[in-house]
Amino acid sequence: MKCKILFLMPAMLDGGAEKVLIDILNHFDYSNYNVTLLLECKNGPYVNDISKHVKLIYIHNKSIWLERLVRFLILLHCRWIVDWVFYRLPLLWYLRGMHYDTIISFMEGMAVKMHSYLFSKADRNISWVHIDLKKKHWSLEFFNSVDEEYETYKRMNKIVFVSHDAKNRFKEIFDISDEKFEVLYNIIDSNNIVKSADLREIKKRRFTICMLGRLNDQKRYDKAIEVAYRLKKEGYDLDFWILGAGELEKELKQKVYDFGLTDSFLFLGFVKPPYSYLKYADMLLICSDSEGFSLVICEAFCLGKPVVSTKTAGPTELIQMSEAGVLVDSDIDSIFEGVKRMIDDKGLRHACAEKALMFSKSFDVQNTMKKLYQLL
Repeated sequence: MKCKILFLMPAMLDGGAEKVLIDILNHFDYSNYNVTLLLECKNGPYVNDISKHVKLIYIHNKSIWLERLVRFLILLHCRWIVDWVFYRLPLLWYLRGMHYDTIISFMEGMAVKMHSYLFSKADRNISWVHIDLKKKHWSLEFFNSVDEEYETYKRMNKIVFVSHDAKNRFKEIFDISDEKFEVLYNIIDSNNIVKSADLREIKKRRFTICMLGRLNDQKRYDKAIEVAYRLKKEGYDLDFWILGAGELEKELKQKVYDFGLTDSFLFLGFVKPPYSYLKYADMLLICSDSEGFSLVICEAFCLGKPVVSTKTAGPTELIQMSEAGVLVDSDIDSIFEGVKRMIDDKGLRHACAEKALMFSKSFDVQNTMKKLYQLL
């Protein structure tokens, strides 16, 4: 008899966790598993990439009026109405009569909140943590208190982290037994990344720095713009390819205009897959305040790209293990010096590129999936 698995996600937006889940579902052994994916809302660019073998359930249609109503009720301190009417009751209705071998909340925040209503519907409950919650505890907005979030995580059979640093930061917030913790690196399909990168040729004009990710506060593209301005003042002629979409797009474009960098920054929006741009760029830059595993760094490694990144959980772990990049502090001066060093030192770029390719050979899809099955 097949094992029944239920994954929980808020939506399939253009983030790293969503991309990782798609990769996992594309490599799942459906001869031994029946897999269901439950979304809060059926929206996001990865919805159409969900494997046809997966049963899809969603409890709401994307609606600006629903979002406004939820925000209004929370402002009125009526979160209990939101929790019961918009989440708990619909979840129990859609899953009435269902029982699973394992339920997995594959992301922090809303996915874990939904999971809190469903413990009785599974023999085993697992939750994934993709980010350094100590540095950016964004998931707290979905709970009434830290204690409520803590109690939910404490009921999990296993909590899976995408890096050791993410696990260690989590332990600083929540006093939960180490016996429940597992570290499982994200699945990286290096062969597919290389093949996809070869599908198109991207023309570049000059030394090009690539940045990938949602245009939000966490990624700190504003710092990259200030670094670019300082580099231009020192005579560097550069291009910045920005691959991503998000709520800060208009603000960031205005900042680029204000700094006189319109000719240097190309906002490409959400590109799927982004690998051709990454292949033809000279380096990857990450200025984030917080990261968990940093899928994009591993993708850059597969294409032999050197990386400059701020010292957040996943990037620190990956770059220290691979020696394929430069780690910098999060202030503008440190990022500027790191980028400048990577541009100026051709030998460093070449050495990082070689080490990146060497490290990418350690990525093993089947081994990662085997570890996942053991968790289930």
